[in-house]
Amino acid sequence: MEKYNVVILAGGRCPWLKEVAGTDVRCLAKINGKRMLDYIIEAIRESGRGKRIILAVSAGVMDGEILPEGVELCEADQDLPSTGHKAVAMLNHTGNTLFICDDIPMLNGAAINDFLDKCEAMPGGNSYYPLIPKAVCEATFPYAKRTYVRIKEGLFTGGNMMLVDAALIAPGVARAKEIFAKRKKPFELVKMIGIGFILKFLFHRLTLDDAVKKGSEFMGVEGRAVISSFAEIGMDIDKPEDFEMARKYLG
Repeated sequence: MEKYNVVILAGGRCPWLKEVAGTDVRCLAKINGKRMLDYIIEAIRESGRGKRIILAVSAGVMDGEILPEGVELCEADQDLPSTGHKAVAMLNHTGNTLFICDDIPMLNGAAINDFLDKCEAMPGGNSYYPLIPKAVCEATFPYAKRTYVRIKEGLFTGGNMMLVDAALIAPGVARAKEIFAKRKKPFELVKMIGIGFILKFLFHRLTLDDAVKKGSEFMGVEGRAVISSFAEIGMDIDKPEDFEMARKYLG
């Protein structure tokens, strides 16, 4: 069972969290008495797949906080792609690195293992991204509202983790920033890629293979889409009702 260095991207703040959790720092928001970052670290350790674990947070955020044993701190940069770049530089290694966002506290070891096992079963890629079918999300979280994209194979939402070759990070930061800014605007992402792609998208003729091929060309990578059976990796805490859903689920 292969192990990977893991980067938890935890630089985010949400003003609305202040009212429900007493802090606007996403990774420190407590759900049922436990910080979101602790849920994620527990999931990584439960999976048995983590080597070094880097927690990328804004300067001063962890002052006065207990840092879980064995977890290293990296100061977050101005946005997620730049933060990923800094964390990889700190790791100073080549090969695949697992990036996990800090706002998926329902994550568990089984979901991580499912994703990594499927990545390993698709050799030749250097960038792996999970997609979760709408039916899987609704079966686990029937009242959750997610952003879905329709392709020929059905409706999918994206997960909040990626397995990426560390060598891609530095040269890909600028493009990643542009795409990250549009991550929840599917039509805008499609627009960036070309009119033929748009037409396939509009008429529901766009296939998963089409999307992966064009996305790989667009980013200059050998991308792979991984269909996950775990809704937990797509259930991020974006709004108060998500926080309440997580509180009930984790309780």
